[in-house]
Amino acid sequence: MRKRLLRISLALALMVLSLIFYFTVHDGDLLLISFLSALSLWTGIAVIIPDRFYTVIWKNVRKTKAYWISFSLYLFFHVTLYGIFYNIVLGGFNFFLYFGYGVGAAVPPPPYLFLYWVSTSPAFFTFIGPYESDVTPYTVFIGLILAALIGANVEKIFELRRLLQERKRALSMLVAVPSLGVVSGTSCCLSLPSILIYIAAVSTGTFSSVVAILSSPIYFSLTYFGLPIASLALLVLNLRDMNKIIARLRGLSSQGKARLS
Repeated sequence: MRKRLLRISLALALMVLSLIFYFTVHDGDLLLISFLSALSLWTGIAVIIPDRFYTVIWKNVRKTKAYWISFSLYLFFHVTLYGIFYNIVLGGFNFFLYFGYGVGAAVPPPPYLFLYWVSTSPAFFTFIGPYESDVTPYTVFIGLILAALIGANVEKIFELRRLLQERKRALSMLVAVPSLGVVSGTSCCLSLPSILIYIAAVSTGTFSSVVAILSSPIYFSLTYFGLPIASLALLVLNLRDMNKIIARLRGLSSQGKARLS
């Protein structure tokens, strides 16, 4: 209990420090203070997350090649290529030869937009042709967690497969369910609802009215913040279910070995 209170106190102190940086940004270097404010807030959020969550997605997971390959590929896509992919899907392919990059920070908005500011500023941006990809504090934070969850889910799928092979059971149906959960979790972060709305608007001739919805602050908040969090929840549930199946299979295997002995 004491340890938990200390974590909460540290997290709150870091969040208050983030606010202090926000209110003093005009007295110093914008890029540096924006970085310190974002670092303080997201570190505070990381600290306040219960240890059990990190145990489930990290400590209790074997880290084979399958884990690190899935972790690395997803993190690379989420942090660097997601914005470009999204622009291609929604804006069409119109490539010309150009590459550029840079680092920038946004001028602090009014206090009610503080969370948006520390989520998107500072940013490392790249241009590949007409397409822009931004690496922001929020995408890095949520990307690391999602990559760890996907790596853990993939590792558990392989572990489940090995256990099923040992018991000589049919593999396809039992492995297909957790595999579908991983695919659904990642597709959520591709903003599938936006893609479906866009396609429907083009096919029905209501494109101009739908663009207003897709560009609205409410819908942006839903896709930018809500969908990755929904993906996280889906992957956590999928991992929990696989852990239950694996524990049950291990229990059955132990019972079988005990009877043989």
